[in-house]
Amino acid sequence: MDTARTLRLVMIVNDDAAMRDAMQFALHLEDAVVRLHESGAGLLADPALPACACLVLKFHMPEMDGLEILCRVRAMGLTMPAILLTNNASPALREKAAAAGVWLVLEKPIMDGALVNAVAARLREIT
Repeated sequence: MDTARTLRLVMIVNDDAAMRDAMQFALHLEDAVVRLHESGAGLLADPALPACACLVLKFHMPEMDGLEILCRVRAMGLTMPAILLTNNASPALREKAAAAGVWLVLEKPIMDGALVNAVAARLREIT
């Protein structure tokens, strides 16, 4: 990947194919380069992970939840911002997410373009 493209690289981990596709479509409108993964294992094996500008992680997934994925990413020495998507953003989950290094917790359903706006703001910061 060339440098200009990696500055706009967003990786999404979500086990729901329709949600992955919808997020990818919306982020493409913001000129993001998007790579999709249906599991944490796929993300962790992606050779482009170190170049990622922002992660979008679904919290509840079958094999590995979003916080476990992020802990493994952080163990690799990677510090990119991460957005956690959840059905229930309880105070306890928000605290746990903050401790894991989550930049933003968004509760589903995501309204008013909150995800797109957050990712677009991050991409503007670094370009």
